[in-house]
Amino acid sequence: MFETELRSELALASVIWIREVADQLGEVRPTAPESALVASAERLTALLEGLSARWLCGILPLPDARTAMREGIAVEVAHLARRAAGPSTEDTPSRTNLD
Repeated sequence: MFETELRSELALASVIWIREVADQLGEVRPTAPESALVASAERLTALLEGLSARWLCGILPLPDARTAMREGIAVEVAHLARRAAGPSTEDTPSRTNLD
C-alpha cells in the first residue's frame, strides 16, 4: 500500500478477495441481498487483516485471533440471516440505536 506502483495490484487483489468471500457467504445465506453479502465480506476481510497484523506483531496469540475470526464470521452470518428475512428497525439508523 505504500508503494505507488503496487497500489492498483493491491486494490485488484482486494476486490477479488472480497468477491470470493461474498460468494462464500452467499452459499451460506443464499437469500441475503447482494449488497449485504459484499458489506459483510468487506468487514470480514478487514477483520482478518487487523487480526493478522496483531498476530504477526506478536501482540495477539494465534488461538485468540482464530477465536475472534470465528466469532466475527458467526456475527456476519447471523446478520445476513436477519437481512435475508427483510428490513428491520435494526438496519435503520436512529438516534436511539446509535448511542
